[in-house]
Order: sequence, then structure tokens, then C-alpha cells
Amino acid sequence: MKIKIFFVLILSVLFCGAALAGPGVKDFSNFKRIPVLDNGRLKPLDTFARCLLTQFSGKDHYEKQEAAAWLALLFFNPEAGLKDKIFLINNPDIATALGIPPQQDRRYTPQQLQQDFPKLAELQEAAAKIPEKERSVAEAEMMRVFDNINFYTDLSRSLTVIPSSQDGEWLSLWAAVSTDFGHEQTQRLLMLWGQMAVSYKRGNDTAFNEAARSYLNSVRYALSKADLKKVDKFPLELFYQESSPFTWSIVFYIFAFIFFMVSFTSSKPFWYNLGLVSIVAGFIPHGLGLLMRIIIMARPPVSSLYETFIFVGFITVLLGLMIEYYNRQWLGIVTAAISGTALLFIANKYSAEGDTLKVLVAVLNSNFWLATHVTTITMGYAATWVGGLLGHIWLLQAIFSKDRQVLDKTYKTILGILGVALTLTFLGTNLGGIWADQSWGRFWGWDPKENGALMIVLWTALLFHAKVANMIGPRGLAVGAVIGMMVVMWAWFGVNLLSVGLHSYGFTSGIAASLIVYAVVEIIFLLVTAFKIISINQKKMLK
Repeated sequence: MKIKIFFVLILSVLFCGAALAGPGVKDFSNFKRIPVLDNGRLKPLDTFARCLLTQFSGKDHYEKQEAAAWLALLFFNPEAGLKDKIFLINNPDIATALGIPPQQDRRYTPQQLQQDFPKLAELQEAAAKIPEKERSVAEAEMMRVFDNINFYTDLSRSLTVIPSSQDGEWLSLWAAVSTDFGHEQTQRLLMLWGQMAVSYKRGNDTAFNEAARSYLNSVRYALSKADLKKVDKFPLELFYQESSPFTWSIVFYIFAFIFFMVSFTSSKPFWYNLGLVSIVAGFIPHGLGLLMRIIIMARPPVSSLYETFIFVGFITVLLGLMIEYYNRQWLGIVTAAISGTALLFIANKYSAEGDTLKVLVAVLNSNFWLATHVTTITMGYAATWVGGLLGHIWLLQAIFSKDRQVLDKTYKTILGILGVALTLTFLGTNLGGIWADQSWGRFWGWDPKENGALMIVLWTALLFHAKVANMIGPRGLAVGAVIGMMVVMWAWFGVNLLSVGLHSYGFTSGIAASLIVYAVVEIIFLLVTAFKIISINQKKMLK
């Protein structure tokens, strides 16, 4: 009992005050690898820190400080971090309501929010009484800020880093002292954590890293075989997080498009070769990033909206490279550059919500069906997207290009891509029906998500029937392909706005306005280009 009281006192000292604090440490290589159980997933502490900072501030680092260094400061010297501007408040009215002067960078310190916590709690309580779907943007933001400051305040007591000796559960430091302290392994882990804290306060890099290394070695003895396999993947996950492969892909895709624009000023093949090399250079980290995610999570990378945008982006770039192989006139390069950049930028929006390597919801927990139905239907999305993008290009070429061969090549490419799209979406929809029959006892139930997939199949099939019946020509097919792209966007995640049906696990709020704006822009584009093409054709007839 005396030893237990001693440990409680030690932990209290470690997490309170900064009177004896030194300059801190700079090497967190071992600290980053410490296992943390968060939201049902065992992850390296560095991933936890990045996700936490992203959740709080919208960035995975604080100023020039890496996430793990910021988290160590929060654990071992919390008083020193009270003036760090880590809390993002998007709505300045919330800051004003709390009596805090609105900041230009929209970020505030823990000290500011903790001082006004009673007022924040009062506003949160009022917002909580409003049904979620009926809350305003400001009320939803209030709830988010309140949850973040609550979690921040409780973090040092709630972080689960100690594997229990009894039932495989993971415990916080305080819970380990109160419920599992009688076990020698738990005592050793607590002692090593205390050594890390003391070394941090003294600014002793060597001692801090040695304590972290000893902690890592000791914690392995308390892990199950399944957890050990996950921990063995931590180095790969840390590399994935630090290398930011998709950011590099975006950079190279943008450069490819820039080289295309520059090519209008010069007909030299130099710019074409640079554009092609840039697409390949972006495609490689794009593919490696997906491969790393597959290895880390041991599943196909299509289980969330974030992952599907990355995967569809990868397939669109692959299709662009295939088009360029046969076309060799920038068409595939432009398609790949625009698609890859746009889809990865959209994915980044979802990465700002926190951990992108989440545990699957129960309904998706099937690697077989993820690898068959979901990958097939999303590849169908990708092909339809590319067809729509090519439709945009054909309409612009019809206005600005006088080369009929170029138009004909683009038209034939649209036909081929739409054929791929129809095949994949039809196959994917049927595979989804088989999965539904196994999971829910019926092949088809007119669920919104099912209807969305069916709409893509029907629309694409309609275009082919209209072409065969000579009801539409190249211009009609291009317009239909653009509309098909709109159908994909609504089927992909627009139906989730309804928040109904057996597929409502993918619900995403706040996207309705973006979809409506997108649809309006596309309609305006189609009206303007169609009117312009008709006007050009009429002038040709008069001549």
C-alpha cells in the first residue's frame, strides 16, 4: 500500500506544474513508437499525436514542433503548453461570445478557453439540446470546441498506454495504479514512464530515449500475438506519416499540368516529356502510399470516404497513363493531372477530421467483399469520372480546336472509357447485391446507396443506347459523360446526406452546399459550351 501511495504521489508530481522543468528533450524517436490504444486501434504514439493536433488545430504539427514533441510537453510539462495556440475556432462569433478577442489565425490557447470554460459549458449545454441535424454551423462548431477542450484537459489521465496483466485490456496510468498495480510488469512500465517524465524535465535526451526504449521492450512482453503483429508494423506507419506520399503526388500532378500549359508556348517535345515524367513521378508515391495503407491495416484501402478518394484518384491516374500510351497527345496527361490533384485535395478535407487509419465499422468488416464489391464499384466511379472529364475536354476542344482528328480521338477515348465504366459499375452493383443477400438476407432493397449505383449503370447504358440509335452524336455523348460525372458524385457520397438506409454508416455532414455548388457550376459549363458550339456550327453553315 505504501508503494502504491508513493507511485500516486510521483504521478501527481509528474503531471502538475513546471517549477523544476528544464529545456526538454529533442530526440523523440523511441517515444514516437510507444503503443497507444485509441478508438479501438493500437497505434504508435506519433500517429495519436498527429491526429490529436489535427483534431484540435487542423494541422499535424505545432509551428516548427513535431506532434510527438508537443504531446510530450503536454504529458510531462503541461503548464508550459498553456499558451500554445492549438485550438482552432472557425467561427469568430464563438470567440466573441466567450469574451475572447477574435484572432486572425483563428487559433486560441488552452489557457484562454479554460478561463472561459463555464461560459463555454453553458453554450454547449444549450447547443446539445438541439437535435444534431437541426444545429446551425455555429452550434456544431461550439460542440466541437467544447469536446476538444474537455479531451485536452482529461488527456493525461485517460491515455491508455499500459496493457493490463489480467484481461488484455489497456489502461491509463492512473487506472494502472488503482486496478493493476499488484502486477510486477505494470509496476515496471509505470516506473519507466516516470523515468521518461523525470528525464524530460531535466532535458536529458540520452536518459529519456533509454527510458522510452526500455518501455518499448518491456511492453512487448505484455502484448498478445495479435497486438505484437500490429506493433511490428509501427515503423512502416511512422514512415508513412512522415513521408506524406500523397502530398508529393499532388505536387507532381500540379507540375504536370503546369508543363501542359507551358507547352502552348512551345511545340518542343521537352515539355511533353516533362509532363509525362511528372505524372509517373506522382503516380509512384500515390501507389506506394496505398500499398503502405494496405499493409498497415491488412485490408483493401476503400473502407472510408477518405480512402475511396485516394483509391479512385489512383485509378484515374492509371487510366490517364493508359490513355496517354495510346493517344500521345497530352490527353491522358491532362486527365491524370486534373483527376489526381482534384481527388487528393478532396481527400485532404477528410484527413483533417483525424485518424485516417480507423478501425472498420462492423458492416464493412469483410476483406473479401471490400476487395471485390467495393474496389470494383469504386473503379467504376473512377472510369465514369474520367469519362466525364474527357467530356469536358471534348467540349472545350470543339470550341477552341480546328483539328477534327483531335476531336475524333477524344470522342473514341470517351467511348472506350465509358465502356469500362459500364462494365465495372454493373459488375460492382451485382457483387454488392450478393454481399447484401449474405449480410441482410435480400439482394436488393432500394436503399439510397444501391439506387445511386444503379443510376450510374442506367445512365451510362442510356448513353450507349442513344448512340447506337443515332439519337446523339459526339457532342451529345460528351454532354452525357459530363452529366454522368455528376451522377457519380451524388451516388458516391451525396446519398449519404439522407442519413437513412443500411448504408448510412458513411454519413457526412456539411457537404450538401458543396454538391449543389458543383452541380450548378457543371450546368452553367454545359449551357455555355453547348451554346458556343451551336453558334460556331451555325457560322460554318452560313459560310
